[in-house]
Amino acid sequence: MTSIWTLFSCKIKQTTDNSKLQSQKDTANRKVTQPIHGEKTEFDSSDFHDLKHNKNYDRFLAGQLNLPTGQVVCTDPMYRELGLPQSWTIDKGQYSVYLYIGLKDDFAGRIVYAELVVKDEIPAYWEMSLIPEHLLVDSFERKMNGMYPVENGLSCFADFETYKIYDQEIKSFYQNKKDGNFYADVLANLFKVNKETPKSSRGEDWINYKPAKANGNIIMFGSGYGDGIYPRYVGYDINGNVVKFITDFK
Repeated sequence: MTSIWTLFSCKIKQTTDNSKLQSQKDTANRKVTQPIHGEKTEFDSSDFHDLKHNKNYDRFLAGQLNLPTGQVVCTDPMYRELGLPQSWTIDKGQYSVYLYIGLKDDFAGRIVYAELVVKDEIPAYWEMSLIPEHLLVDSFERKMNGMYPVENGLSCFADFETYKIYDQEIKSFYQNKKDGNFYADVLANLFKVNKETPKSSRGEDWINYKPAKANGNIIMFGSGYGDGIYPRYVGYDINGNVVKFITDFK
């Protein structure tokens, strides 16, 4: 893990505080301070708080994500070490995944956000979406919880069960084709199908992929300008129920 984690600096501010840490939310200014493994992490949700009505982006429906277990994975689909579920779960079912493509400035044509819609409503508050700490291998990964590395210019949403089947599919591919390349041999042509969809996109930037032995699917998408370390956020209603889940490439 060290190579990708150390190559990129974290854009989320972190400070150490030995006192008891509690989440603090400035709902007026959309600023959040959240404790993660003994450190305070700060972020601003202003830009993605109401993505549906944000005129800086084109909203594109990439498909329905089938979640057989309700456990959601968000990671680089080719760099698979952090293909782990979030600390929250939702009801089993199918949920819309939207891609938000930049219309202005440097992000024009590129995916800025991907969003899983659980309920079509604006969240009452946001937090960084964490992986259960016991699934992470060391203290560094726990301190970086809420973020994940991308080193292939791709991210994805998937059900945890589906992702495990996908991971085995890749392992089987290389067992049978040691000199092969899963992306080039399997995925690349699928991305090419979406060369002009949507029109606002730079093209070949997303697919709705179904592993051969899985009931679920994986929606893959380009990560903005490519490799980096990117955050995941979860939006809750006033009762603490998950309504939105996003990853941010801005």
